[in-house]
Amino acid sequence: MTPTPPPPRERGAGLLSMVVGVLMFFVLLTFTVQVMFNLYTTSVVTGLALDAARDVAEQDGLSPAEAEAEFNALVDGSVRFDITVVGDVVVADLEWETKKLFPAFSDSRAFGVLNRTFEVRVEEQQP
Repeated sequence: MTPTPPPPRERGAGLLSMVVGVLMFFVLLTFTVQVMFNLYTTSVVTGLALDAARDVAEQDGLSPAEAEAEFNALVDGSVRFDITVVGDVVVADLEWETKKLFPAFSDSRAFGVLNRTFEVRVEEQQP
């Protein structure tokens, strides 16, 4: 009968490596949430601005002032939004400093200012 080898020594996990791993996980999770929030809010604000420009370009659409008032009612006051009609083109300018969920550690911003211009042709009645 051969003797069984002794069981391997059980060693505990290193406390320092576990803390570093959990900390890295939460940092990456925080960054991911910030990116997803920024992408969502950017797409919503851009979509609302484009819808307002299309509303002005319709045959019996809104006036530029009405479209701007409707847009401003849907978003907060930090968005600068202007609609002008130049000939047969509606031009919508959008400028917005993106939101942050978490405080920044420095003055640099990952995303900064959203600055977009939309041009939508005015619809005309076909004969």
